[in-house]
Amino acid sequence: SGSINCIWNGFTVEGRENKYTFSEPYMLNEQVVVVRADSDINSLEDLNGKTVMTQVDSAALDVLTNEDADEGGQAELAATFADLQQIGDYNNAFMQLESGAVDAVACDLSIAAYQMSANPGAFKEIGTLSSEHYAVGFAKGDTERAQKVTETLKELNADGTVKELCDKYADQGLTYDNWVLE
Repeated sequence: SGSINCIWNGFTVEGRENKYTFSEPYMLNEQVVVVRADSDINSLEDLNGKTVMTQVDSAALDVLTNEDADEGGQAELAATFADLQQIGDYNNAFMQLESGAVDAVACDLSIAAYQMSANPGAFKEIGTLSSEHYAVGFAKGDTERAQKVTETLKELNADGTVKELCDKYADQGLTYDNWVLE
């Protein structure tokens, strides 16, 4: 609608290339599955007959409902679940997981890493559904602003600021290993 200039919050590039102008991707992200640490679920195949929860309108939901395996779709895997539930936010999804109301949560790697860091020993990651990249999204055609953000991110990486911030927030699951913009 033009009411904002950019979207910058774990914004996935893949599948949106024709809708927005993006900065260069700055971070690798994955859609992963997390279970309770004491669960006997140890692989994606072990989700057969289990209840999996994800956030409404999330990238994980897109992956689990996409039937095109060539595009990273995992609908075939999701068809083995007893139930694929949706919830408004991941904090509540992880509360459902912790309580045993669901068997697994499908979410972004960064969310999983945060939850595992915030609750040591409570959860474990059992597999990756897909990989993608985060970038800053702008209105289609706003290449000047996208280029300026890309240049600034590159400068912040070159001077060590990005690594310093990743190290500062490592206890919340942030890692420089996923940074991809040179």
